[in-house]
Amino acid sequence: MTFSIIILGGGLAGLSYAYGQLRKANNSVTIIEKNDTVGGLMRTFNLSGFLFDFGPHIFRSKDERILNFVKDLLHNDYLRVPSNPAIFKYRKFFDNVIPSITYRSIERLPSKIKEKVERELKDSNSRKLCLTNFEECIRSQVGETLYWEFFGEYTKKFWGIDPKNLSPDLAPKNLTISEEKSYAHITTDFEKPSEEIYPTTGGIFKIVKKLEDKIRATKNPIFTSSNIKKLEVDGDEIAKIIIEKDMDEIEISTSRKLVVSTIPLTLLCKMLGMEINLSYRGDICIFLRLKGNKMLNFSWVYFHDHDIAFSRIHEPIYYSMYNVPNGYTSLCVEVTSFENDANWKDKYLGERVVEQLIDLGIIKKSQEPEILAIEKYAYAYPIYTVDYKKKLEEVFNKLKFFKNLKVIGRTGSFSYLNMWECLKWAVY
Repeated sequence: MTFSIIILGGGLAGLSYAYGQLRKANNSVTIIEKNDTVGGLMRTFNLSGFLFDFGPHIFRSKDERILNFVKDLLHNDYLRVPSNPAIFKYRKFFDNVIPSITYRSIERLPSKIKEKVERELKDSNSRKLCLTNFEECIRSQVGETLYWEFFGEYTKKFWGIDPKNLSPDLAPKNLTISEEKSYAHITTDFEKPSEEIYPTTGGIFKIVKKLEDKIRATKNPIFTSSNIKKLEVDGDEIAKIIIEKDMDEIEISTSRKLVVSTIPLTLLCKMLGMEINLSYRGDICIFLRLKGNKMLNFSWVYFHDHDIAFSRIHEPIYYSMYNVPNGYTSLCVEVTSFENDANWKDKYLGERVVEQLIDLGIIKKSQEPEILAIEKYAYAYPIYTVDYKKKLEEVFNKLKFFKNLKVIGRTGSFSYLNMWECLKWAVY
């Protein structure tokens, strides 16, 4: 049997595209996935009954049709889980309800900082929105101090780049000072979603698993543990893919077939012999087991201080009680990093993180924290520098040369896509 479509990467975008082709066009597909399971960034790790997503995931959508598609996939077995994030700084919790900065958060700032904020806000009516870069976009809306306290400090830590060098595309353009306490997100244009859901059991991976099951039921293959070693080109066509599986090299002919890539754009271009000046921010997830009950009433918490190794935590039990065994809770602790950074290479990072969590009072020694696993992914976040659009356009113009290549997905197209945007290929 020959396959008309070869999909590189078995994350949500790859599975979504495959399912859409099978459902709408009856095309045959094959999926090649490097890891031993599909899912990509939507994998859920089951560690002795403790379920950890790779970072916090709540399904939200601006598109009701896609939302209903996911509900049907889950056979309506889901929970309504609201986004309720917080910021932890000055050993206090602050509201994090973009696009609003709450009066409560301003009141909780140290008195000298609060005085500066009040002076700056008096001049806010005379400001015009500036779209030069991330920093100027936020400063032009709320002033220097609120920018640094609630955006700049964390942004510099999270991305590892001066916010002056980041695109304003990453910044909300509708910031207000108010009592509004509902949360919005960059992937919904900072507009509040109508509904947010999470699978009752199985973690966020349940959505991916249901798609995988539907594809496998059609007898179209999904090759896991298959590392793409090389792409061979013949003229303006990708003619062959060389994969490594079980210590063997396998050649897959792609002549006259469509190759759909969801793998990191930088890796794809490297295999095609193209230079590319774009990069990703990596993420390290440290999974902790803890004795006791639920600790936090937040969906996730940001940590701005640069002396704290981690940038964000979430407690899986917030999403579903079935994510932990009885009598326990757990934490996913995230450290953003580049592969050549000290944190990426630090073999004692987990222990250091536990010590800092105890020092901050987030967890206690009496909970007997245990590191169950540490997972790393170097291509978690496409970095939107101020000139990323120009660079991306140049890359896509070069890729157009290959007549049988299509690039999609978050890492594949270097786009800050949420889950609902990756599912459009399954629905439309």
